[in-house]
Amino acid sequence: MAKIVMSISKDETRMALLENDRLMEYILERGNGNSLVGSVYKGIVSRVVHSIQAAFVDIDQDQNAFLYMGDKPLTEGQTVLIQIDKDARGTKGPTATRGITLPGKFVVLLLSADYVGISRKIADVAERQRLETICNKLRPQGIGVVVRTAAEGVSEELLRQDLDDLLEQYRVLSAREKVAKGATLLHRELDLPIRIIRDYLSMNLEEIIVDDKPTFDRVKELLDSLSIQAPTLKFHEGEDIFSFYHLNEAIQETANRQVALPGGGTLVIDNTEAMTVIDVNSGSFNARSNLEETTLEINRQAAVEIARQLRLRDIGGIIVVDFIDMHRDAQKLEIMSTLQAALEGDRMRPKVQDITVLNLVEITRKKSRQNLSTALFEECPACHGSGKIFSRDTLILDIRRRLRSLMKKQGSSKNLLLQVHPWLQDLLRERVIKEWGKEFACSIAVEFHQEFHPDTVQILDNKVDK
Repeated sequence: MAKIVMSISKDETRMALLENDRLMEYILERGNGNSLVGSVYKGIVSRVVHSIQAAFVDIDQDQNAFLYMGDKPLTEGQTVLIQIDKDARGTKGPTATRGITLPGKFVVLLLSADYVGISRKIADVAERQRLETICNKLRPQGIGVVVRTAAEGVSEELLRQDLDDLLEQYRVLSAREKVAKGATLLHRELDLPIRIIRDYLSMNLEEIIVDDKPTFDRVKELLDSLSIQAPTLKFHEGEDIFSFYHLNEAIQETANRQVALPGGGTLVIDNTEAMTVIDVNSGSFNARSNLEETTLEINRQAAVEIARQLRLRDIGGIIVVDFIDMHRDAQKLEIMSTLQAALEGDRMRPKVQDITVLNLVEITRKKSRQNLSTALFEECPACHGSGKIFSRDTLILDIRRRLRSLMKKQGSSKNLLLQVHPWLQDLLRERVIKEWGKEFACSIAVEFHQEFHPDTVQILDNKVDK
């Protein structure tokens, strides 16, 4: 069973989704960086790039939105109605679509479609037919409807209310578009707490815990309006809610490149511009009776944890997994089945390709929000995001090269001051400094500065005026 823990303050909103008391998803929105996903804009085309069939659209934000045109060309200066489906990431602006959707509690309105779709998770044939008949009767011609999982068993009256609310939103949006001048926001998506309840309601939620009274009251009002079996709602007071539920440690671990598996194996997660690569290692795994069974058990554990890490870190795009080598087709089939089952709870619906002869599996996963790591962490000023800094041996050799180059310059001081981090203290012994002094015919003094980054080296003129 699942539960949601929400923490709301004036600076940020945090949401944690737990399944069997284990953190599976974490969403963070800061006061100065709310998500634009779902917001609808009247935009102005500022640039068209025909070679990639795309346009850049001014939406009165810091960055223009990227819009794939397809077979519907646009011209510069033209106004266009768009909806943001991916937030800005680094230097890339938000991504937009012309397929406008308005999500409700039970249905989603499709403004550019003309059909009724039913959630695949509603399996009962008779219920699917009932919902399709109701929605075809209620929807206006030229407007599409997708029925959400939460609509299963819901009365026609509740479906009508939900659809009427969405159609009213559409009428307001259309009226604003007609009078708007220039790039303008026409419709803003709901704030995170209400959006979370709406989107996660069908995930067998057992409990929702909130630490902010006004938000608690709003969520209670929403749940009471659904007239369905709703999860238990609790108000949390006192100690920080994320500390109380021991979530901070799990969130901090998302910064780690290496993830431990229960039996001692590990995952190593590396992110690049093009893709994410996950390597499965045996680590200190306690071997079973034979190597084949050991390998299979590590890969089983890895498949389950990989599905969790994709959700927890919100990893999108192309993911390549390198499982430990398996030689039997039956074993590969089992691991693929385990991975597919573990991914079932992912709302982004990852797609998994077949395993290759090299035991590589490719996963593609949709992404809409900004990277969790981007919101939580920033680039290390010492290694600039590589996760590495120069070794001490490398730095010592670099200092020597710099001294040699400096001493070749005419008029260079023969009295030098070398400033470095204490990290180099063991290698920069007095003997080494004396040898360099003889080699370059100069006097070298050394200062160690704790505030320096480990790979920072400064060579200064140490001449003292008399």
